[in-house]
This record gives sequence, C-alpha cells and structure tokens, in this order.
Amino acid sequence: MNILEAWKNKIVFGFYHHPVAVWPEMEDAGFSVRLFANGTLVYQTYCLNVKCEPTVAVSGRAALGGDSADRIARILAGYAKEIDALPAFTSNGSRDGTFYDFVFRGQYVSSSGIQRTDLSAIMRDNPEYYEKYRFDMEDENTILSIFTKIADAMRQDGVELFLNHLIVGGEKII
Repeated sequence: MNILEAWKNKIVFGFYHHPVAVWPEMEDAGFSVRLFANGTLVYQTYCLNVKCEPTVAVSGRAALGGDSADRIARILAGYAKEIDALPAFTSNGSRDGTFYDFVFRGQYVSSSGIQRTDLSAIMRDNPEYYEKYRFDMEDENTILSIFTKIADAMRQDGVELFLNHLIVGGEKII
C-alpha cells in the first residue's frame, strides 16, 4: 500500500521516498511527509514487516507558520495547470532503485529515479534518449521545480526537505 495514495485528498502536499527493491524486515524503507492545510506537517520513517508491508519506525510533527503555509498554497496555485497535466507515473529510464511519490493538491504522481535534466544538452548529446524520454523529463523538471519551491518555503520553519533525507529542527530524521 502506498502511504500517499491513502492521504492524497486530505493533504496539500505530500512526499514519499521509498526503495524499489524490498525484502522482509527491511530496516530502512523510506520516509514520507504530509502537509495539511492548517500548516501541520507529519513526517514518518518506515521499516518493513515480515510481509513487506510498511510499518512506522519514527513519527513526528512540525508546525509551519502561516507565512510558509500561505506561500506553499500560492506555489501550488501558480502551478495548477501544470499539476493537472502531470501523469500518474514518470520514468526517465533510470534504474537507481528509488521511487519518489508526490501529492500536489490531490494530484498523485510517482517517479522512478527522478532528476533534473537539461533538455537541450540531452537533445544535442543523446537524441535517441531525448526522443524516448522527452515528455517524462519535462514532467520531472516541473515536479522538481514545485518540490524545490515548497522545500524552500518550509526552511524558514526549520524543516529541510530533500529528495533523499529530511531534517527537522536541526535533527536529521533520515
């Protein structure tokens, strides 16, 4: 079960970083953040049980100030058209072993090995790859632009969100 899929219509923003390959009793099975409209941010880290189902290892909350929550709402409103056009899944051909799931205003999108791409450089250096993954790379650049702006807005309240880790109040959560 995907953590964000269950919450997608109740949160303003969500992010879930989890491995592609899993095994029973895996100790590091990723982390998630869920931001609610009132500014409450819930974060959790996961391990897997013997059935490979995610189990909460660490759970916590942070409160974003009104300025941050308002800024995030404006960011999402500014990208409304782009968010609505995002597919449910993007793939740039990467096999890095990590899924990155996002929720923006109820729109869920999952990416495998997401990365920012210089499309003109790829088009010049590897035209076949460009033609195969052009639309996915464009979508991933959009996703990362939104994610980065949201992460920047959270920083003023002591929440540092990155694709591969999270720091809250100066403490590295994962």
